[in-house]
Amino acid sequence: MNPNMSHRRISPFRLAMILLGAALLLAAGWLVLQNLDEQRSAEESASHLLDLAEQHLSELSSSAPAGSASDPWEDYEIDGILSIPTLGLRLPVLADYSDALLQLSVCVLEKEADGSRMVIAGHNYRSHFGQLHELTQGDPVSYTGADGEERSYRVSAVTDIADDDRQGLEAGEWDITLLTCNLDMSRRVLVRLIRDP
Repeated sequence: MNPNMSHRRISPFRLAMILLGAALLLAAGWLVLQNLDEQRSAEESASHLLDLAEQHLSELSSSAPAGSASDPWEDYEIDGILSIPTLGLRLPVLADYSDALLQLSVCVLEKEADGSRMVIAGHNYRSHFGQLHELTQGDPVSYTGADGEERSYRVSAVTDIADDDRQGLEAGEWDITLLTCNLDMSRRVLVRLIRDP
């Protein structure tokens, strides 16, 4: 041992700060892993529900007999299929809305009785609505209802509002609004769609 080397003792405060920093890094890593797992699960759920929706639509068009009494369509009411080619998305739209359902796929938040206007909400998962902000005016979108009718739309605006701005959500001329939150959840991203003539 070199006699010129002195032993420096780490102060209790410094040791506590090092341990706290390590604990915070571990907690952050755990949260990232949880978020990635939640997104993977949501992607798998949406894919499964999309398969069911497409099977249902195929049965409608081929006049094949409906599924059995244990048909998974009885577990989840699917309003239709949303297709956004620009983002490579094709998602089943659940007819009901809840936090649990949002973890499976996008959901109808609001729909007028005559179906003329609808708000579809989804989490900002990569496989759901995480890329809505990349859409631009004129991008095509289609919506196939559970009745099998496909309707074509165009993006008329991409904007954002405060998370509690109910008036901003309802304002303007649009047929469908796609709604998600930004990354820090402080604002809501809105994509307004107008039906093609």
